[in-house]
Amino acid sequence: MIGTILKITAFLVLAHYVAGFLLKVFSRKSKVYYLAPARQFGMVFWSAIGTWLGASILSLIPRAQTDTLLEKGLAAGIGTMLLLFSLPTLFVHFQYWRFEQESALELDAKSGVALLLRPGHRYYLDAAQVRAVQETKCSSNSFFWSPYKYLTLTLADGSQLTITSLLIDLEQLKALWPRVAYSVKTKFICFL
Repeated sequence: MIGTILKITAFLVLAHYVAGFLLKVFSRKSKVYYLAPARQFGMVFWSAIGTWLGASILSLIPRAQTDTLLEKGLAAGIGTMLLLFSLPTLFVHFQYWRFEQESALELDAKSGVALLLRPGHRYYLDAAQVRAVQETKCSSNSFFWSPYKYLTLTLADGSQLTITSLLIDLEQLKALWPRVAYSVKTKFICFL
């Protein structure tokens, strides 16, 4: 039971690295960012594998006739832990995807300007327009959901904008405004 699942998992991990290599080779540097499949694939892959593996292990427990009670208990514990660590990431990913699905961001690093496009709105973001940047990130880098974080930009008129790590690597965006007030807030899981 577990041997078959481990073989399939090893194949999927190998496929992940091959796909990641091919995506890096054939991708090009862009100034316009949107919800690219390659970025989503890289962020959600391990959580999807963990969910699949946990659900597979738990579904095989009732069918295993030759396993001892100890083996079934270990399988149930491992399957449950995998689900507990991977399901929150899938929920965060879906929430970020729904939030950013119609967003686009154009960066001009030379002039320190970003143009954020959302349905019905255009936000021209430069050092004069952005008053403060607050980064919300996971309190630990050990979890599947650690790459999910977001920036809350406070604009000159007092309004706030949120940009998630699913849209762009936030370090690129923070580098545009090095002199703007910056703060960090930590959460266990970075739900919006």
